[in-house]
Amino acid sequence: MTATGGVVATIGAIAGLATLPGRLLIVADFDGTLALGSRDPAATVIVPPARRALRRLARVARMDPGRLAVAVLTGRTVADVAARIRVGGITYLGDHGLQAGTFPRGGRPSAILTTYRAGHEDALEPATILAARVPEVLGRPPWLFVEHKGPSVAFHVRQADDRVAARAAVEAAIDAIDRELPPHELTHYRGRLVVDLRPRTAGGKREAIERLLADLRPATVVAFGDDSSDADGFAVLRDARSTGTIDGLAVAVTGPHGMPDEVRVAADIVLDTPFEAARALAALATRLEQASALRV
Repeated sequence: MTATGGVVATIGAIAGLATLPGRLLIVADFDGTLALGSRDPAATVIVPPARRALRRLARVARMDPGRLAVAVLTGRTVADVAARIRVGGITYLGDHGLQAGTFPRGGRPSAILTTYRAGHEDALEPATILAARVPEVLGRPPWLFVEHKGPSVAFHVRQADDRVAARAAVEAAIDAIDRELPPHELTHYRGRLVVDLRPRTAGGKREAIERLLADLRPATVVAFGDDSSDADGFAVLRDARSTGTIDGLAVAVTGPHGMPDEVRVAADIVLDTPFEAARALAALATRLEQASALRV
């Protein structure tokens, strides 16, 4: 389904999911979806209305966990994204699902406990070596932002003036260092402005959403995202919907760096900015709050 009639009708279509029976699962990416993109990944902040909407949704989820579950699924670490969102009572899935954590509503994000999916311990050493050596080989360019995430590592190039050349330089440095390392399972993962290395068998957002569906068994899902990895998650939703297992919508959000064609094709609805995504989350919260008040 592609919503027509402008943003009001589009957001109304998303909010309508909250009227369907059974558990609703809301899954949202962070960068470019809940937050405006920044050339400096360390400077990215959530748009304030998205935080307010998530707090309202977390309140509903606490009151009726059988009705609502909320998860943020991101390439960032759990500790990083929790500190940027600062909403307790929701699930944070970091490193494309390799990490998980939560903290109570009203609690401190710094108290979040992160768990890691087992089976990728052998990737810890090569990821640590590459995180340290790649900047050295490149001469520590100011445009390079390194994100070491335990068994994976990401090299962000969005601050470079020539991102294509920067990406190629990072990949060449990785290849040079790899020739000196014993064989390992780190391999390239999807991303436009980042060279992301993660364990070959770790999967990504596709597998993370598959696990959410299996664990939570929602009746309805709404997924928000803006990048190629989110298209993988959208595909899971589409496949489950085609079998009649669930209902729901895949919502693509146009970030500051545009949107890959595959994301637009995989989505049911396209929103223009993270502020529109925040409006959609707020509309979902309103419908859920209204339904909860009627039941009291």
